[in-house]
Amino acid sequence: MRGVAWWAVLSSSAAPVVFVGGWVAAAGLQGPGYDPFTDTISELAGAGAADPWLMAGAIGVLGVCHLVTALGLRAAGSVGRVLLAVGGVAAILVAFSPVPMSGGSLRHSAGVVVGYSSLALWPALAAFRSRQPRAWALRPQLAGAVSALFLLGALWFLEELWGHGDAGLAERVLTAGQTVWPLLVVASCLASGWPSGVTARAEPAAIRDAWGARRVQAGGMSATTLVTVHAVVPGPRPFRRVEIQGYDAGPAFRPEDVLRLCRDRGHHDVNLDDPAQVTWIGGDARTWS
Repeated sequence: MRGVAWWAVLSSSAAPVVFVGGWVAAAGLQGPGYDPFTDTISELAGAGAADPWLMAGAIGVLGVCHLVTALGLRAAGSVGRVLLAVGGVAAILVAFSPVPMSGGSLRHSAGVVVGYSSLALWPALAAFRSRQPRAWALRPQLAGAVSALFLLGALWFLEELWGHGDAGLAERVLTAGQTVWPLLVVASCLASGWPSGVTARAEPAAIRDAWGARRVQAGGMSATTLVTVHAVVPGPRPFRRVEIQGYDAGPAFRPEDVLRLCRDRGHHDVNLDDPAQVTWIGGDARTWS
């Protein structure tokens, strides 16, 4: 799968089901004194709750899911993945730090602050230097807007919490969005496919065969220039495989396709004749058959 490990698909899909299902089930076990609009999710796992293990377990599983997703979401920027993992660790800390019946818990509060902050910032930073910029959820403008909304949601939650308002509602809206977003990022990566304008004209069987026969170098961080254009793969329509920053970018049928692939990944000033930028293997920019 393109930039996403199979376990990241499973973990990102399970996270919203387990977490939202957990708070719905746990709220149903509480007495009439619990109001989901004004009472927080943490209270469902607190010392005075009925069956607090249910919500604590859901929060812990959510944290594990975030960790697994961060590990397998290779298409996202590394800083964003680290923040997603930090959010997962914070959730696990919250699960093991229930709020007491009276007073507060410094460890619980710290976990909540770190968790909400990390999960609010990770969308924007996951789009920074991502390896799959054609995925719509990793486009900087959209990802930045999502991070801004999450930060506003966190401020809304704090305002409601300090003002004894609808803190439960604000927290549920915020956490639902933060729980679903990793799944949307994974789905957008899986749906992005080959770069537009190249896919429709490629010969899928020829590309598959070239990869399987190792006539094309696999992606990696061993590249010495920004762009590497590999030797021509013969077929009904010959093409050359392109790597950008050591990672597979797709097939090219002419020099314009190489430049398009570079632009798709944010490199707009590539000079195909500059050996410091582009490495040509098996022929120069005029060799396409």
